[in-house]
Amino acid sequence: MKRSTLVRWATFLATVFGVWGVLSIGSGSQSSQLEVGELADRTYEAQRADEVVDVAETERLKQEARDSVQPILEDNPELEQAVQDSVTALFDDLESAVVAEPPPDATAPTLPSSTTTTTDPEATSTTSTVPADPVTIAGVVFIDVDGDGVFSPDADVERPDRGIERVTVTVTSASGEETVMTGPGGAWSYEGPAGDYVVAVDTDDSDIPEGFAVGANGPFQSLTCSSGEECLADSVGFAPNLRPIEEVAEQISSTHQLAVDASTTLAAIAADDVIRRALNLPLHLTTVEQEIISRISQEFFQGIENDEIAAVRLRARNNPPGIFYLDGTSLDQEASAAAGEVVATVILPNLRIDEEATEAEQEARAAAIPEVVESYTAGQVIVEQNQPLTQLHIDAIDATNSIVTEVEQEGGLLAVVAVLVGVLGLYLATFRPEFWARPRMVALLSILIVLAAAAVRGAVIVEPSTSWYVLPAVAFGFMTAVLFDSRIAVLMALAVGVLTSVGSQDIGVSVYAVLATMAPIPFVSSVSSRGAFRNAVIFSSLNASVAAAATSWFFHVGPNDAFLEVVGISVAWAFGVSVVASLVGLAALQFFESAFDITTTLSLLDLTDRNHEALQLLQEKAFGSFNHSLMVGTLAHAAARAIGANALLARAMAYYHDLGKTENPTYFIENQFGVSNPHDLLSPKESAEIIRRHVTDGVALARQYKIPSDVTTGIVSHHGDGIMRYFYEKAKSQENGEVDPADFRHVGHKPRTAESAIVMLADSLEAACRAVFQTEEPSPHAIEKVVDRVVNEKLDDGQLSESPLTLADISKIRGAFLESLIGHYHQRIAYPNFPGS
Repeated sequence: MKRSTLVRWATFLATVFGVWGVLSIGSGSQSSQLEVGELADRTYEAQRADEVVDVAETERLKQEARDSVQPILEDNPELEQAVQDSVTALFDDLESAVVAEPPPDATAPTLPSSTTTTTDPEATSTTSTVPADPVTIAGVVFIDVDGDGVFSPDADVERPDRGIERVTVTVTSASGEETVMTGPGGAWSYEGPAGDYVVAVDTDDSDIPEGFAVGANGPFQSLTCSSGEECLADSVGFAPNLRPIEEVAEQISSTHQLAVDASTTLAAIAADDVIRRALNLPLHLTTVEQEIISRISQEFFQGIENDEIAAVRLRARNNPPGIFYLDGTSLDQEASAAAGEVVATVILPNLRIDEEATEAEQEARAAAIPEVVESYTAGQVIVEQNQPLTQLHIDAIDATNSIVTEVEQEGGLLAVVAVLVGVLGLYLATFRPEFWARPRMVALLSILIVLAAAAVRGAVIVEPSTSWYVLPAVAFGFMTAVLFDSRIAVLMALAVGVLTSVGSQDIGVSVYAVLATMAPIPFVSSVSSRGAFRNAVIFSSLNASVAAAATSWFFHVGPNDAFLEVVGISVAWAFGVSVVASLVGLAALQFFESAFDITTTLSLLDLTDRNHEALQLLQEKAFGSFNHSLMVGTLAHAAARAIGANALLARAMAYYHDLGKTENPTYFIENQFGVSNPHDLLSPKESAEIIRRHVTDGVALARQYKIPSDVTTGIVSHHGDGIMRYFYEKAKSQENGEVDPADFRHVGHKPRTAESAIVMLADSLEAACRAVFQTEEPSPHAIEKVVDRVVNEKLDDGQLSESPLTLADISKIRGAFLESLIGHYHQRIAYPNFPGS
């Protein structure tokens, strides 16, 4: 058996057992896969006798015990105080609302500018002067109960007018201002000289009852009193200053959400209390308030639960508090009805559930319930096939060893993995022989599959505390597309899907695994810069997030689940894990590139950076070869793009194809600046040996600088096994044609890839153009002739016989070369007086 076949078989077995071992870690028996409600796949019999706790029945009985506990209630003093405060606020608002705004202050009259004293005419004719008699000014300040402005203290009515004592009265005359106080019955008097007077009653006096305002006559009077007479001032009455009852009722009803009828009744009582307070009669509103608070306190004392509040309110309305006044003997039915409405409006349930005490009692009752235990004997049927599984069935199957043996389960897993790996190998051998022929590539793909299995197993372990969408599937699509190509990346997506299905047994996450693995393929298949790789990470993660949203919506949102919560958590995990996993995968690429000698786009980007140390060496030691290599790279890149080959690989091959010339730079004409040609002192065979050596020296330097073998192929094959024509012809002329052509052939082999064939053509073409157009005008026609000659020469020499290039490809390559060279040798303007113009 061939060594390569043995390697592939070893790789196959290592992959199968590696994946199987990873997926089997900690998986245990099948019992964890049985779910309540699903149908039994077979009849399960107890393999040994055991007792099993019926968890569901035990919990049901415990819950019944919990439910039997009546809620433990407690008083709510804060609520009780708030209800009483609302009653107090209602009556405070009533007392303030019934009193109207006081009338504006009246303007006091003024005394005349001069005062004339009236005397007896007969007295003036006498020879002697007799002093004038004084005048007595008198008046009354009273409570005008009926508001008619007339002081009627003896009227035969229930509430006659009443004088107000200790009210200040100011008497102003020409001789000055004096004050007197009202006495019993509100009367006051003042003696003084005859003349003009202004009498003013102090309306702000503290003895004026609250809620009363001076009547229409006002507090001011102007009097002219003659000598010896009693001058009577008009009685000053203070009448109740009240707002309309309807207006007060509307305000109270709106503010305290009280029925209008009750508000009207209470407003009338409050208005009447203004008069009763002034007459020192018992207040009725206070009685109503006290009865309301008494009824509320009584109800609170008995306790009100939530479901009793409607009955309490109905009772307050149908059997309201009885309102009996201190100065009355009969029930005030309207006041009672209003009081009942207030109670019904403000009262609330004052008993609340004591959550801690209730829960403690419930748990105590539940703890007293013993566990329900079922006994099983060996051979007893636990559940028949196709019967729904209960938690008791599952626990009994576990306890009595009735489950499928672990050996049976693991054997099935091993079979699935073997078929998966076998199908992947068959695909590579049939459709991708270029990879199948490289054992390192097969081994790398096997490692990625094992790592994918490990990722699946890790997701299964952490899923209960996180989410299924912690699976880093994006990273495997990312690495496979970069290390291999897009088609094998799709193959990896299918493999990851199968592994996820086997490992998780969840259809939704299996679908997500396939979609997420495929997500980065379109973004990394044609990247040509590191910025594009970073963008690919973001776009791939966004694609994975969309896939997570769709699969979690369809597969994982249950009828009782919050849609946004389930989908949101899935999307967040998918995006975050995909970003982190892609960055980790991007870092791991360098290890895989180096360990398995793989040329990726990332490594080619590093190689085509002119700051690479090998290119720096070429520039320093062989500047002419360096410039030649750059031009060859430009031609190769354009030609590779024209036929769909790897343009970045072609450019890298071109940059390094003459790396070996750094060992003997002056033996190559492009590096001979101002020195004689050293080949003039050598024989043709010695010269050929030095020229031939730049290939082997280049390979050695490539190994030294760790340049991938795919790029090193360009060094080996850029001359193929062609003859060094110049030295061969020179040797023939010197030795009369007896020369072995093998001594003048390059040591490499013919190009075997499209990129290396392009580099061969570009290398010869650039050298030919540089030689021809030193003496000829580089017209488009001349350039085309050189291109055709070089390409035809390589074809005639058979140097392209091992490459995959077709005639159609060669035609496209010609066109790309021609377009690039015409652009390079374009005509330039001759500047006046410029050297060489």
